[in-house]
This record gives sequence, C-alpha cells and structure tokens, in this order.
Amino acid sequence: MLKTRMEKSGGTGTLTLEGEMIVDHAEELKGIVLDALQHSGTLVLDLARISKVDLFGLQVLCSAHRSALKTDQKMSIHGEQPDAFRDAIHMAGFNCSVACVADKSCPWNTK
Repeated sequence: MLKTRMEKSGGTGTLTLEGEMIVDHAEELKGIVLDALQHSGTLVLDLARISKVDLFGLQVLCSAHRSALKTDQKMSIHGEQPDAFRDAIHMAGFNCSVACVADKSCPWNTK
C-alpha cells in the first residue's frame, strides 16, 4: 500500500510518501508525483516512511526529476532516507558521483 500527503507553502510543495514504492503502485506513484510537480514550483519528497522500494519506484522518481528539469522546476529528496530506499538505489546501480543530467540536484548524486 502507498499513502501520500501533500503540503504546500508558497511555491514549494512537500510530498510525503509512506509504504511501498514498488511495481504494484508505479502508475499511482507516477500520477501523484507528476500532479504534485504540476502544482509546485519546487517539489520536496519526504521518503522517511517508505518501507519497500524496487526498480520501478526508482524509475518513477528519476523520470519525474527529469520532467521537472525540463520545465525549470526543482525536485529534491529531503530528510533521512530509509534503509529500504538506500538499499534499492545501491542494488539498482543508481548511486553515482556524477549526475546523469546537467544538474547537481540529481537524487542519486552522492556528491
């Protein structure tokens, strides 16, 4: 199950995700994140309550980040990342020291 909560302050929206970011919820997650981006100049993701992540969940966030950059928006991950999220990044090979796009805000960039 995936639970979400969106809070907005000025042009910044904070999207809190709780539960599983897995293939079963990928379409739902994509819609939620893109909708949140559409209504925010800057989107901050709070993933502290994520319990399970697979490649599909990571791909949704990567795609959303690229979409944000194309429309001059910002998207970032804030706060503590749970072990499930960090482990998924490592297992998928998403952790990197150089961003894959011309932007240092890449969620996978470790520098």
